[in-house]
Amino acid sequence: MIKKTILVVIFLCNTCTVSFASEAGLRLPGHEEFFTCDHFSDNLWGLHSMLEEKYGLSFEIRYLQDMFWNTRGGINTNNSGEYPRLMGLYLELDTAKTGLWENGIFFLGLEHISGNNPSERQVGDWQWLSWISSDRRRNQVSEFWYKHTFLDEKLWVKLGKMEANYDFNNIEYAAEFINSSAGLDPTIPLPSYPDQDWGGMIGVKPADWFSCNFGVYQGKINGSRSIGNTLGDLRGPMLIVEPSFKYDIGGLPGMVNMGVWWNGRRFEAFHEHPSDQDYHGKSYGFYTFWQQLLWKKNPGNEKCGQGIGLFAEYGWAPEDRTEVEQYVGGGVRWQGAIPERDDDVMGLGVFNVYFSEKAGFSQHSETAFELFYKAKVFGWLAIQPDMQYITNPGGIGNRNALVLGGRVEFVF
Repeated sequence: MIKKTILVVIFLCNTCTVSFASEAGLRLPGHEEFFTCDHFSDNLWGLHSMLEEKYGLSFEIRYLQDMFWNTRGGINTNNSGEYPRLMGLYLELDTAKTGLWENGIFFLGLEHISGNNPSERQVGDWQWLSWISSDRRRNQVSEFWYKHTFLDEKLWVKLGKMEANYDFNNIEYAAEFINSSAGLDPTIPLPSYPDQDWGGMIGVKPADWFSCNFGVYQGKINGSRSIGNTLGDLRGPMLIVEPSFKYDIGGLPGMVNMGVWWNGRRFEAFHEHPSDQDYHGKSYGFYTFWQQLLWKKNPGNEKCGQGIGLFAEYGWAPEDRTEVEQYVGGGVRWQGAIPERDDDVMGLGVFNVYFSEKAGFSQHSETAFELFYKAKVFGWLAIQPDMQYITNPGGIGNRNALVLGGRVEFVF
């Protein structure tokens, strides 16, 4: 159903664009622009830019295809190739540009997730080596929310079904890593891909150097292909607060974020000895992360993205009600490492979880090392070779695993 919807939207957008192209004075971009534009659809009579500028409608069709082979250790190395994929259609409507009211944004996300999970079938790692993997095939309404800003964007409110990781534990320098722990601290039970869920958040930014987000979300995270199913099983809630502090050292920006959360749903109780208590009625935890730009190629150019950035993160949750008690991770991101390849990104990261001693794991921890190079073939097409080495996969005695593969990313 999601695939059919995406194809219908593409057809309608193309049909409408052809009729508007003459009036808008749009034409096919030249040869150079064909390769450099961010969305392939801008090569179709400037479709993407025209809809956004004239009608306030931004759309994006993003296709991610992972290909990974377990070459050593883990669960299996024989015919170990797995190919998880994600295709998403994302629509954003600016209410001011479309002639309705000021400062409003509507957002709709539709996602098709398929392919087997290499972590579950081949490697056995607790931290999924591919964040686009899922426990099952899905066609879902991933997001449906409204955001309104006040006081010159110093205050904002967002309500609906949403990806909470956009507003909490969002680390810019970790965005291109493929391992799931890079993008989201695994100690936080946050409504995030592939289980986006209902909630609301308020953000405030009283000064350029300080902002704070407050969130209330569905506590029993289950996601859904529809909106009604999640509304019928609200649990929790999940409460989270994250202040952010920005600073600048010699023209190089940095940021420190600290968050605390509380979740009121039931959590399985882990004990060293038999007990009558099977569940805890709540859980809680805290986390922090730091980002710092270490070097910039052109310090005087605000639009220059070439440089080296560093990030580090830590999270904690109580060991008697969570499989992972602590998480420590970090990495370095280098954009433009190769001359004349200014948009390419190279990254090296280490992501480590410490298992709860009460949860029955035979190993104390699992560590994933990731090295990648993301090459922008065109503005709308990227190829990303990736290598991950995982120690103690799953914390249950599997041999250390070496996984090779990568990702192809296409943006329409």
